[in-house]
Amino acid sequence: MQIEIRLFANLKEIMGQDKIRIDVPDGLPAGELASLVASRYPQLEDALANVLVAKNHALARPADTFRPTDEIAFIPPVGGGEVENATPWLRVSEQPLVVEEAYKLLENPKHGGTVLFVGTVREWTGQRHTDHLFYEAYPAMVYKQLAAIQSDVERRFPGIQTLQWHRIGKLVPTDIAVICGASSPHRAAAFEAAYMLIERLKREAAIWKKEFFADGSTAWRANP
Repeated sequence: MQIEIRLFANLKEIMGQDKIRIDVPDGLPAGELASLVASRYPQLEDALANVLVAKNHALARPADTFRPTDEIAFIPPVGGGEVENATPWLRVSEQPLVVEEAYKLLENPKHGGTVLFVGTVREWTGQRHTDHLFYEAYPAMVYKQLAAIQSDVERRFPGIQTLQWHRIGKLVPTDIAVICGASSPHRAAAFEAAYMLIERLKREAAIWKKEFFADGSTAWRANP
């Protein structure tokens, strides 16, 4: 059976393409896919050490098997055009993120507290001088992940409205990379919800960044 696997971040860079096609045995468990691919493409062995496998825009369980029609992707460790079917409150875009626009979207006369977290590109990471970053995402999967986070947080805090925006593409120091916001009748819930949103987005969303340093070196990283 032949399947197609989508590649992102350093995997795509190593292969020089965003997908590979490979023959696999019928009934191959998802937990064995990375090692099989590494045996066929030795140049990917190190990069595949910690990847997860996605099947039809959701993380596959180790025992899951595949069909030729499945959309399969390797997901490098995650911590970053528009996402298809995005709502105003969920956005992944190459366009600059505007704080005033986010605030206006969350504004509600019945709410007494609105909290926005704005994450920007920093110029220094320890002793390393950052020239710019490049964010990449798996849009179809990211939208589902953000929607799940939104549902969980809004269920925990009834009456709250949340927002999660992330920019992709090239960003330079001080550019806004992410905005997470919450508007609530009460400020305590807004603060707690905004914190939960950014922490979960960074841990769960299929967004990666490549750092370009002033000394010419580069590094793919999770999205902390």
